[in-house]
Amino acid sequence: MNKKLLVSLIAAGTVAGLGLSGCGGSSSDSQTAAETDSKAELLASLEVPDTYSFASRFVSGAESAQYPGQVARQVLISDLNTEIASKLEQRITGGEWNSSTSKDTVLAVLNSYFDEGTNAIGDNEILLTTTPPTLQSTYNDISTGKNLVGKFAGNDAVTDHKDWDGGDFKGWNATSPEALIRNWFDQIAENTVAQAEGTQRAYAGTGETLKVYHTQDGLDLKQMVQKFLLGAITFSQATDDYLDDATDGKGLLTDNTQADGDGSKPYTKLEHQFDEGFGYFGAARNYLAYTDGEIAGKSGRDGWSDGYHDTDGDGQIDLNGEFNFGNSTNAAKRDLGSTTGTDFTRQAMDAFLTGRTIIAQAGDDGDGELTSLEMEALQEQRDIAVSAWEKALAATVVHYINDTLSDMDKAEANDGYSYVDHTKHWAEMKAFALGLQFNPRSPLNEGTRFTDFHDLVGERPALPGDEGFAAYRDALLAARGLMQEAYDFSPEDVENW
Repeated sequence: MNKKLLVSLIAAGTVAGLGLSGCGGSSSDSQTAAETDSKAELLASLEVPDTYSFASRFVSGAESAQYPGQVARQVLISDLNTEIASKLEQRITGGEWNSSTSKDTVLAVLNSYFDEGTNAIGDNEILLTTTPPTLQSTYNDISTGKNLVGKFAGNDAVTDHKDWDGGDFKGWNATSPEALIRNWFDQIAENTVAQAEGTQRAYAGTGETLKVYHTQDGLDLKQMVQKFLLGAITFSQATDDYLDDATDGKGLLTDNTQADGDGSKPYTKLEHQFDEGFGYFGAARNYLAYTDGEIAGKSGRDGWSDGYHDTDGDGQIDLNGEFNFGNSTNAAKRDLGSTTGTDFTRQAMDAFLTGRTIIAQAGDDGDGELTSLEMEALQEQRDIAVSAWEKALAATVVHYINDTLSDMDKAEANDGYSYVDHTKHWAEMKAFALGLQFNPRSPLNEGTRFTDFHDLVGERPALPGDEGFAAYRDALLAARGLMQEAYDFSPEDVENW
């Protein structure tokens, strides 16, 4: 077994008791020890690769780990963010949109990503750019027939652990996750129309010019949309569907003995389900070859330091394996900011690699049918991967609570306060936190923690001059304390993230 992998598994408690002999324990203790030893032997027998690549058992020379639909949605989310960030306003400054532009025209652009996806813009060039350029130039080059709304929490409801459209969605006064995102789209569209008509909006307190995605009452809707999509699609689909084991015929409870589909696929249903969960995490296949600084796009080697690398040397960046998306980058950012040495990146990736290897090598006689021991080991690896992923998201919430507190301190001291920075930081904190409810195993969902957190942070930040400004600072500190308690974060990390 890879030595670093073994260390990670021990730290995560997966092989607790390895090499220890019982003395004077009960029969149940002996049975538990024997099961632990058997599981340790199973894990030690695995040939776990360093990269997320697995040969097909059915098609000679083919790669069985394929998840282009997830990559397509990662790009749709990224490009929708780019539209909101700059492309809407560029249509105004470039003369395409003017005082006759309607709200429906703006909404049509936003919904071309959300509702229609590749069915509408599939042949368009993607907005995401890299150096060297991406292998895939259009959305259809990645995958066809993909949109965002169909996989939004509440819309792909077979495996949902709660009724998101029936009153179970919490953290915002909205009837459903989809209703909330459409409300934000409406506000962006209204602001865009106003700007096209010649209205220049500014925040009175500082005179800062507002973008079409800013509201006057404290919201950065660009950040709200992007970060909520990462929760309500990628995190939700991975944790409550593809990696879940609560619904027969879905997730981990799918067949691993036969080729999927009509028998021509190079993977089993279980292999594909697990791969799709990994695809939503968003890591490059050789994630472990990157430093945290490189994954985060902050530092590192030439050709690696922007969060992607031309690993196969073909002069292009293959979005299906050579690029780090969304959630996987947050894990690296929080590891970089940890004073205690968290390693969310390695914990998640080691568990994804080990879990997928269990699936690939499963069966008493190699037939693929998981034994009870293999299923238990797979579930544990799933738990490790999802826990590391969620802890990275929760740590990101803590990070933006700290940034928001810093913004408030600047306002009180009249020292460099920026409304734009304040609303950005608060929006990222709130939107990431909303997404945590979609994991059925989230420790934040225990008891009333989730609703307590969102009652404290509310639906808007407290702005300079607000009557409750000082009290809101105390509320943010209390909310941060809930995060620390739920995820057992160290006080040092919570202070410094």
